[in-house]
Amino acid sequence: PVIHNYAATNLIPRHLGPEYIIHGAKLYSPWDPTKTEVTLVVSEWFFDRSLHLIQHLDDKDHPFSEVVVMVPPAAAAHDDYDLMTEVPVRTQHRGAPDFMDLCEADIKTDWFMITNSYHHVARHVDLMFTPGTFKPVIPFTPATYAFCFKYPYCKETVSLAQRFNPGHDKVVQDMDMLYNTELRDAFCTEWKNQNGDEGEDMYKDHQRRLMFRKKIIGPPGPTGTSYYAWLVHEGKDGIYKLTDRSLYGARPP
Repeated sequence: PVIHNYAATNLIPRHLGPEYIIHGAKLYSPWDPTKTEVTLVVSEWFFDRSLHLIQHLDDKDHPFSEVVVMVPPAAAAHDDYDLMTEVPVRTQHRGAPDFMDLCEADIKTDWFMITNSYHHVARHVDLMFTPGTFKPVIPFTPATYAFCFKYPYCKETVSLAQRFNPGHDKVVQDMDMLYNTELRDAFCTEWKNQNGDEGEDMYKDHQRRLMFRKKIIGPPGPTGTSYYAWLVHEGKDGIYKLTDRSLYGARPP
């Protein structure tokens, strides 16, 4: 087509076709391996569940320079990952519950993302960055009744984030966030000071609520939403460019 309408769509150059006239697109820069190394953390619960993801890594266009597989303490470590992928893969045995993987993963690169062994890597992992300043572009969902508060888990996620940043109104999915390792470390130190090393104090002030329900429906550990709320409170959120996913979509890969 001569004209293509990309109104309210976030794109990188790869997404564009042969159009001569483009309407409405917000064009960002793709990942640049010379500027940014990214680790992928994979939360594993049962031995070998992550093998499918690892075996197909080389078939995908992705930014990951290393993979860290978080496994239970009793799980055996693979020594043949190098036969499955050219990407360096290492196993890390957990010293804390699985919901603490965000904080406990030993990361060597400046940035990382997190997923679990029930997912696979997309054919194209299209990380977006602002042109020039090269800030990661991170999607968020507004913390409103329609998008969040009518769902107990989301409502509790925002409530916990507001302990860091009162009035926090953005939900960032854990697997959408590109975490800065140095800032993750600082956030996790503060998170543990507030909630306990394994989150044992997260809901200690909610005993009255527990009298009226069997349990609180909410995250058991740190989240991408709380990480971003902490950044805002510390005045360090400027390393990211956030985009409202309720307003701006993206072209399918």
